[in-house]
Amino acid sequence: MVNLVEDWEIVKEYAGDKQGFYQILGNDDAIEIRVAVGRVGFKKEFETKEDSLLKSIVAFCKFRKYIKVSESIQDNFFFK
Repeated sequence: MVNLVEDWEIVKEYAGDKQGFYQILGNDDAIEIRVAVGRVGFKKEFETKEDSLLKSIVAFCKFRKYIKVSESIQDNFFFK
């Protein structure tokens, strides 16, 4: 479980040297980014992939070498 925060700056301050994960979800109408660091999570929807905050968050995640998640699955369904 993660505790969601609304302010990206809080996540950046909290991150320190912790390992993180991020996921980008998109459709025709919007793009959503989700970032988890420890027990803190952040998610936000953007109208365009050109949004400066979105670009900043992705750059932060890549610089910190956060792991990009494609999808999630419960442990008991992972192996057949």
